[in-house]
Amino acid sequence: MNLRPLLAAVLLGAISGALFADSPPPPEAAAPPPKASDKPRPDPHAEELSRDAEIGKRYAAEVEKEFKVSKNAQYQERVRRIGQELAEIANSIQPRVRWGDPRKNTFQYTFKVLEGKDVNAFSLPGGYIYVYEGLIEYAESDDELAGVLAHEIAHAAFRHLATLQREQSKLQAITLPMILVAIFSGGQASGDVLMLGQLVGLAAGSGWSQQAEEAADDGGLQYMLRSRYNPVGMLTFMERLAVDERNRPKIDWGIYRTHPPSRDRAIELANQIRAAGIPIERSKVTTTFRAIAQPSPKNEGVLEVRFNGARLVSFAGPDAPERAARACERLNVFFDKVPELFQVAARDDGRVVGLGKELFRITPEDAAATGQTVPEAALAAAQAIKRSLYFLSYRIWDMR
Repeated sequence: MNLRPLLAAVLLGAISGALFADSPPPPEAAAPPPKASDKPRPDPHAEELSRDAEIGKRYAAEVEKEFKVSKNAQYQERVRRIGQELAEIANSIQPRVRWGDPRKNTFQYTFKVLEGKDVNAFSLPGGYIYVYEGLIEYAESDDELAGVLAHEIAHAAFRHLATLQREQSKLQAITLPMILVAIFSGGQASGDVLMLGQLVGLAAGSGWSQQAEEAADDGGLQYMLRSRYNPVGMLTFMERLAVDERNRPKIDWGIYRTHPPSRDRAIELANQIRAAGIPIERSKVTTTFRAIAQPSPKNEGVLEVRFNGARLVSFAGPDAPERAARACERLNVFFDKVPELFQVAARDDGRVVGLGKELFRITPEDAAATGQTVPEAALAAAQAIKRSLYFLSYRIWDMR
């Protein structure tokens, strides 16, 4: 996301003052031992959480001054519904915390959608979470959107900004507030905050950035595993975003800068999903990696099975809908296994097989609809499947 100078300035002042309030006083400033007559001191943990909520509320007010809250009621309701489901889980369990505050930190979470095409989301202290319209449009299922929200909830629940402040000895003290501004601005701000790119690099070099992202992945996955959402959506969103960033570098993929995906993160996430007994079935959480049947735009009564928009095979005749549906089901099982190209073959009798099993069979009526013989149509379908497999292998981190 690209925060404007005003927001950057507000964050710079507020973070360097308010957030640092979590720092314990030096020994010489410590309060004397309480007397028997003194009242019990408030719970320090509760005070810290209350301070997070106050800081987040102040930041949220500035965010909503600078950016327009989306008027799309459907987007707002979708994000609120999914977010609150996950927030209830986050507040009810004691998660494993790889990096951050290991205590059970509960917040009154709020979720809002901002106008804009950025593929981005961010969380503020105290559980204030924002999602851009562009990210909602980019997510291909509730599972993918839930994965993003779970990740952002984990950042807040693990109090990553407070943890960063406590570990400031790893960084030059003068740069810390500016680095926090860089986090919120996605590495870009006005000329009043110089060299933010280098500062973000310094922060990443210290290790906390990667640690925070891996911890949020792990925390988000724990929430997803306890929800009704498929955690594979976390993986597919990360995979698609990384490829699109490589292919379209001129587009402002904000979340990619502030939440950099990596092969190591993807492998770790996939391993944890499998360890939980959940198969990596991408076709169930994303349309990009799913075979679907559509009416042919050229031949009335003919159904085409497509994968990521590319036609694989055409079915004709009165039983075309049933055969197309069966082919999609088998193809999705096949593609989810990410097989090798040589594991697809066409037979002269019209069968197309994958991993030794029949995917579908070309009939004379199917072949006639495309102006081919049965063997020609079967071979063309097998070749189309191989091209889709090549596309698939390029778009994902293969962890077979």
